Amino acid sequence: MAQRWSLLFLLVVMFVSVGTASARDVLQGDECSIPASQTINGDLFVLCRTLEIDGVVNGNLIGAATTAVINGEVNGSLYLLAGELTLNGEIAGSLHFAGPALRIASESQLSSADSDIFSLSLSTQLDSGARVPNSVIAVGYQLVLDGTVGGEVSFWGSALNITGSITRDVNATVGNSESSGVAELQTLLTFLPLDVSLEPPGLRVAETAQIDGILSYTAPVPGVIAATLSQPPAFTEVITQPDLTQIADIVQTDDAGRQLGLYLAQVVREFLSLFLVGGLVLLISPNGFTAPLRSLASRPMPSAGFGLLTFIISFPMLAILVFSSVLVVVAFGLLQLGDLTVASAVVLGVINLAVATAFYVVAIFISRSLVSLGFGRILLRVLRPGVGGRQNVVAQLALGSLVLAIVFSLPTVGWLLSAIAAFLGLGALLNTVQSQLEARRRPQVARVAGQVALPSRSDEARLYPPPMLNGGQKSPGMDNLPSGFHWWDD
Repeated sequence: MAQRWSLLFLLVVMFVSVGTASARDVLQGDECSIPASQTINGDLFVLCRTLEIDGVVNGNLIGAATTAVINGEVNGSLYLLAGELTLNGEIAGSLHFAGPALRIASESQLSSADSDIFSLSLSTQLDSGARVPNSVIAVGYQLVLDGTVGGEVSFWGSALNITGSITRDVNATVGNSESSGVAELQTLLTFLPLDVSLEPPGLRVAETAQIDGILSYTAPVPGVIAATLSQPPAFTEVITQPDLTQIADIVQTDDAGRQLGLYLAQVVREFLSLFLVGGLVLLISPNGFTAPLRSLASRPMPSAGFGLLTFIISFPMLAILVFSSVLVVVAFGLLQLGDLTVASAVVLGVINLAVATAFYVVAIFISRSLVSLGFGRILLRVLRPGVGGRQNVVAQLALGSLVLAIVFSLPTVGWLLSAIAAFLGLGALLNTVQSQLEARRRPQVARVAGQVALPSRSDEARLYPPPMLNGGQKSPGMDNLPSGFHWWDD
């Protein structure tokens, strides 16, 4: 398997154009297609915006595309990173997919008895009439099984809908079937070019479904099972925060105390997360939050939008970074650079992990601590108007972290408010970094062009020299200034 991957990945390094059908071929460009009259004898590597396969590929198909449609035959396995993949044709091997949406149409065919589906996606759907000979392993938001699965089903996500037939066991971890949070996620998808309809969270087994093995699932509440199963389902409850209606229905003192204890424990965790992360940033850089706080106060809405957009595009950017690193490692491996291959794999793996960890620590933890400090500063000024700002930064952070921890731990709406705070803080941090980079570039550009650009903010003005009148010539009387008079800030 390792040699097969290595051989396929080297193609993207060695070739830069599409050639005629050969033992190994590369297809790249804006719109890529294999017509019904064409046959590729060997493995095919693709790197395209849109991909359509109507012909025959006598080998494995591997690569990346924004949108992919397989109508023809792939007499091997499929390894694809894509925004959306629709399988209408035939695959002799297994299907490996990573991306937002995967759809296995009713006319599709996985011809081998060992054919599996491995999916890391927002939505994986098996249409009615489609059949997977072996297992389905999926990670994502939802898995919709309207067809037939000849092996096991393993799913980790939020929504699992089964209306078809499954020959063996089902193992799943799903969300709360009583939740209505899918509406917000569906609204977010309207901004993306995806034809995906999201199902409500939780497990739902329709009356027409058939599961010959054991159904084992983990969820906050029992799923909706309308079918008559051959064996009783095995349900494992996950303890979560109660929503507002559940809190209102609590009448027993023991239940109320238990739910209150869970809520207070969540408040403590949130407070420690916000306060300790913010305190660590202030310890390392006492003025680290000063400029981002000004940006957050002056431009809250642009900061939230900038943060949201950056968080959304971080996922495909991370995937591209990992994909590029794999290409480099495989290229070194096929050049038989043994030690360099191992070293590059380790170094690039560490770099990818460090970049992802650093970004999401900033996006999830530091950003919310920044908002906590800003909110605490506002509260402290309201409660104690005469108190200065800098000398009470710890009190401001503690007060803001406590109040926001109480808000973020609220059932139903807490996660949404926490996300908004994260987007606000992330956008303010990114705006600050962008302003500092622009400020560093402007003096250099001014010297080259021979003219000075006017600063737009007071903090940028300090980077510039005082204005020189009349082309830099001293005005009359400048040599006879009174004692103690200083021009500009000297």
